[in-house]
Amino acid sequence: MSLFAGFVLCTAAAIAQRPAIFDQASMPVPASVEEANASRKAGLTALESARGGGAILFQETFSNGFDGSNGNGAWTVEDNANDSLWAWVMPGGQGVYADGNATGTAHPGGEFSTNIGALASTTASDGWMIFDCDFYNTPIASGYQDTEGALVSPNLDFTDNASVIVSWESYFRYCCFPYAPVYLEVGTTEDGVTSWTTFDAHGSFIESANSASANPLPVSMDVSCVAANMDSVNLRFAYRQAPETGTAYSHYYWGIDDVLVTSNDVVNDIEITQVTNGDVFSVWEYRLTPLEQAIASANGGMVAGVMYRNVGTENQTNVEVLVEVLDAGGAVVNSTTALIDTVYTFANASTCPANTQDTLYVNTNWEPSAVGDYGLRITMTSEQEDASPANNVLAKDVLYTDDMYGHDDVSVLDAELRPRESDDITDFFDPTGYGSFFTCPNPGSVAYGVAVRFGPNSGLTIAGDEDDLEFETRLYTLDGSAGITDSPFDAAYWVYDVAWSNPAGTSEIETYLEFDDPIDLETWEIGIGGNYYFAAVMDEFGSATELTVLAQANSDSDNSTGNFNQTGAGDFVWFTSQTATPAVRLITSEREAIELLAANHGIRLEQNMPNPALGTTTIRFELGQSHDVELEVRDAMGRLVTSNDMGTLGAGSHTWDLNLSGWASGMYTYTLKADGLRTTKKLTVK
Repeated sequence: MSLFAGFVLCTAAAIAQRPAIFDQASMPVPASVEEANASRKAGLTALESARGGGAILFQETFSNGFDGSNGNGAWTVEDNANDSLWAWVMPGGQGVYADGNATGTAHPGGEFSTNIGALASTTASDGWMIFDCDFYNTPIASGYQDTEGALVSPNLDFTDNASVIVSWESYFRYCCFPYAPVYLEVGTTEDGVTSWTTFDAHGSFIESANSASANPLPVSMDVSCVAANMDSVNLRFAYRQAPETGTAYSHYYWGIDDVLVTSNDVVNDIEITQVTNGDVFSVWEYRLTPLEQAIASANGGMVAGVMYRNVGTENQTNVEVLVEVLDAGGAVVNSTTALIDTVYTFANASTCPANTQDTLYVNTNWEPSAVGDYGLRITMTSEQEDASPANNVLAKDVLYTDDMYGHDDVSVLDAELRPRESDDITDFFDPTGYGSFFTCPNPGSVAYGVAVRFGPNSGLTIAGDEDDLEFETRLYTLDGSAGITDSPFDAAYWVYDVAWSNPAGTSEIETYLEFDDPIDLETWEIGIGGNYYFAAVMDEFGSATELTVLAQANSDSDNSTGNFNQTGAGDFVWFTSQTATPAVRLITSEREAIELLAANHGIRLEQNMPNPALGTTTIRFELGQSHDVELEVRDAMGRLVTSNDMGTLGAGSHTWDLNLSGWASGMYTYTLKADGLRTTKKLTVK
């Protein structure tokens, strides 16, 4: 295929070039009522966008359970739990195993999944199937095992079909790595030997552990490359240990209904699936970018990405890609074109299964001259007359700002990220945190703080009462040698004010939280490296009060976000590969911060002297009135090094001479605590 200077073609299977992020296994967490409601809401939208097919070749609604409906023949099961994982959910909700024995529960029936409710498929009322590994592993306190199993269709004959499309409605949630363990395996038999080809079955769900998919989630895939014109085909809905990890999948459920196999009657149809502002395989994209971090035209300018696929039955040739940048009034301010010789169909691709989509990156050589709202619009056309020209055009909004770096779209903050209730302490919430990655292609920027849109439940207890909540804002500096949790950070400490909440979830209130000191941001370039950053708001130690943040659901297609959560080993660490984008933005100019509680109460912490220090250093602070005072010092990892409970001190100036003998060189933070108020600064040991 033809690739001109400034254009890069890659596939969805490409390996990201961004710095390594280390995933860790999470632990099962209960599904909440809020998560269930959001899942069903997303399901309504997903069904509206589901694609139809051509002639029906096979149809299964599971109205007759494992015996199969429509005279197609029986479905069989296989698993590693003595056939105790797959169940038919009868009308009314009770489950039955393949051997006819009742499961004794409505599904999902496990201790972590009961809030999620039944599959809301089109024909759920007459029965559906579920792989309920949560139910099998309940109670987890008695032990659990990683689970695998498959639901296998009767034999199907596609001899006369040059195209085969498999569609179904499903929902799922899984633990404990981000990679989805759900697959469609297609088997073909020749000379008595069956060969299986594996397709990912998570559809449009952005992979993330402990997150519910849309309910229902319609999934459709072209399996023509293996099934077309074959006279002996089986479909196998398979729950497997993901190859990226090998183990660690034991919970929760996978529901399936309304399986439909059709031919593809569409001949010519290119479809754009996503437009990106940047090369999301190598770095991250942003909806809001400070003007100072716009890529200069001399360096290629804005990078436009288009993800696309051929959903017809014929290859598309001489495909022209038109990239346009629009101003706020819709006028075209820049246009660039690229040409792709051939866009292959799924059946004709060089690999089977074919990539779900291909990606083209285009250097537009355009950079904004002023802050403002811009549009990025991409149009694809080929020599052939397209059956659905409406899906050949897709656009997205891109904002260049004075000082705001952000991934989220404030107009669609439709989720609230919340901590888990503690299993060990009554009426207490586990540690939690939310944040996003940032890189700087240009030198010279400085981070002054973060802007956060907190959720309606932030600052509230389980009973709904207001209570004190101490939390931090952090900016981690990463060089690729370690994950977020083990990287150094700058922190500022806060006491939450419920006036910062968005009680109706409307996202109208944005709170600016200033770092204690400005932080110089270094550059990071593809192929060269450098530092990159993770900006977050977090409650590291847990609280009787919730820390919540509004978020944009099912939007993190560039893996730019992270949540602070518990590992299977019980430690709390940062997890990347989340589905929702939190409303946490990095601010690159000096603003007037919201009311600083410490200053308002007459507390001032000064810079230690000398700094950097060797041997000893003196910490000075001033109190406007009498307070119970404690000073503590933590290392760059946030671990407590030393503390000094100074008791009740009167108004005036005070000092603490800190002995640094034996301390490792590096950066530390010291915090003044005065009757629940906190303020922090950094010190450096030579």
